[in-house]
Amino acid sequence: MLFDAIFLILFVATWLLISMLSWIALSLPRRARGSLWSAPFAAAGGVGGAVLVPLAGLDNALGIGVSMLAALVGSALACWLGFACWDRFGLDRCFAGLARKRR
Repeated sequence: MLFDAIFLILFVATWLLISMLSWIALSLPRRARGSLWSAPFAAAGGVGGAVLVPLAGLDNALGIGVSMLAALVGSALACWLGFACWDRFGLDRCFAGLARKRR
C-alpha cells in the first residue's frame, strides 16, 4: 500500500516536471507574458493527458514512455490554450492593477 502511494507520487511528480518543460518552452518566445496564467493549465493538461494512457490499457513499459509523451503533448496543448485565452480576452488589462509598478 505504501509502495503504491510512493510509486504514484513519483509518477505524478515526473508528469508535472515534464509538463513544466513545455510550459517553459512556450513562455520564452512570449517573454513570459501570461505565463503565470497558463502554468496551472499546463500542469493539469500534462497530468490529465498522462493519466489517460494507463486508463486506456497501456500499463506496461511502453505505456510509461507513452504517458511521458502524452504529458508533454497534453501540457503543450493546454498551455497554448491558456495563452490563447490570455490574448483573446485581453487579460493583461484585467490583471494590470496587480503588477508591480516601476520606480
